[in-house]
Amino acid sequence: MKRWIAAPGAYENAYRNHTLRRLQLTAIEMGVTATMGSALALVVRLLMPTPEYVWLRVALLPLTALFAFLIVRAPTVRTYGLACMATIGTVAFNSYLGALGTDQPLMYFVPAAVLVVLATSFFWITMAQWIGGSLVCYAFFLPFVFNHTAGRTDTLFALLFATMAVVTGFVSHSRIQDNTRRAFDQERRLAELSVTDTLTGARSRAEFLQQAENAANVARSTGAPLTLLYLDIDHFKRLNDGHGHAAGDAVLRGMSDVLQQALRGSDLFGRLGGEEFCVLLPDQDETQAHALANRLRHLLASVPRPDGRLTVSAGVAALREGEAITQTLNRADLAMLQAKQAGRDTVRIAA
Repeated sequence: MKRWIAAPGAYENAYRNHTLRRLQLTAIEMGVTATMGSALALVVRLLMPTPEYVWLRVALLPLTALFAFLIVRAPTVRTYGLACMATIGTVAFNSYLGALGTDQPLMYFVPAAVLVVLATSFFWITMAQWIGGSLVCYAFFLPFVFNHTAGRTDTLFALLFATMAVVTGFVSHSRIQDNTRRAFDQERRLAELSVTDTLTGARSRAEFLQQAENAANVARSTGAPLTLLYLDIDHFKRLNDGHGHAAGDAVLRGMSDVLQQALRGSDLFGRLGGEEFCVLLPDQDETQAHALANRLRHLLASVPRPDGRLTVSAGVAALREGEAITQTLNRADLAMLQAKQAGRDTVRIAA
């Protein structure tokens, strides 16, 4: 398998989906807070004179809870963003209705206009979602701002606090996104290191065997061929003893680079230990794997080696019916040893 280098679009999608799953773990608290906050605002308004739209506000409570539930269940980032905006819309609309009929509706709505924008900064995955959520909230703020009955001082006061909320929310969202992306990058690197040989970029032994077992299960279910190619560098100990381990490491890296360029994206390439490598070839039989092995031998001859031309011995074994993948690997290993005994720099197919 070639060293994984994600395209920008693939990386961004992986990051957003990863962030979505993490946020959904805490989205329940967001939904409970939104619903309870709207209910508390309704109770407070009932204690004030001339409450309006009480039953409509009561009906908005389960709707808020429903949208919050959709946040937790959203399968995509887009659906998540729409559910978050819908939740904010119901909260802001509830606050808007509660402000109607008060002596100073603008001042009554200002706390919601400030708190909603600040409190939701953590939950937006993209900048577009943050902008959309803020616009949804302030759509209910504008009627009060342009209300001719509102005093000039109150209007300026409300606009000042709304601006402060927007700026603070933007900074908070940006910082949170930056920290989240850094954490994602670190987790991705650690995950990659856990399954990758750090010297060559090939899959680690444990990861290779696990992936090979998965591929074998697929091959058994579909009936497609599956072949293992076992490679071993000839006279590698002599290289290390005569020129040092640094020279040996350079040859291993050079061999890995050649293999990664020559193999298909569907092939799995692993380092089993020392100078021993194995390639998993889905949908290829022994004849095709044998031809590939000979082509790889010629390609690997171009890798610089201080004591002569780089050669490898290779063994080929195809997965048999009822055979465990470890048995196939063992037969490929034995075939590689036969290639060594035959004079090295050759390929043998397992019996």
